[in-house]
Amino acid sequence: MAKKNAKKDAEGEKGAAVVKDEGEGNEAEEAEDEIAEGRREPMQVEIGDFVKVKQMLDESTVSAVLTLDYDENHYWDNVKLLLMVVACAFAMVAQFYPMPFPESRPLLGICCAAYFVASTVLQGIVTYIEQDTIMLTHAKNRQTAEKEGLRIRTTFPRFQYDYTVVVEKAETKNGPSVSQTYLITKYFTEDGWFDAEGFEEDVTKQVQKFEAKKFNKTL
Repeated sequence: MAKKNAKKDAEGEKGAAVVKDEGEGNEAEEAEDEIAEGRREPMQVEIGDFVKVKQMLDESTVSAVLTLDYDENHYWDNVKLLLMVVACAFAMVAQFYPMPFPESRPLLGICCAAYFVASTVLQGIVTYIEQDTIMLTHAKNRQTAEKEGLRIRTTFPRFQYDYTVVVEKAETKNGPSVSQTYLITKYFTEDGWFDAEGFEEDVTKQVQKFEAKKFNKTL
């Protein structure tokens, strides 16, 4: 009788171990499924850090637009990178070119002037061309698509909680647009946790409104 009970206990422990292993396996599979589905971890930020809050909102706005089959246009980003490379190249020549002073004064003058011009042009692009633009897109690759892409502009006044997104055509100045102001307290908790999915869903609806030509006045 004792042997039978011991045998039953051993079988019970073995069965429990199998169930435990299966449970751990299911948990591992669920974790893998979450990763495969691309679920994002929640993001947190200090609400009083307006620069960081705007950066997070801008990134989510860009992400929302990209989900609608738009490709980002990096033309002006590439131009700025080229100008920065040119400016750095002239700075390196001025610093390391093997020519003693004062013989190197003409070369230093040319390098300083070129660096100043490149920096001025770069600042001009940021100030007068990009302004509050965070994203330019190419037109959608569809037969019914507009030939023109989108320009996405955002404003977030300091010490306020209104974040405004403007969707308009990339090349048309003072053209039709759809603007929407979002109260960030709707998407951030008191502890700074950000509802990125909810915000991106609302931005997606705004872009779709623009695609449907339901325009409003330009800011």
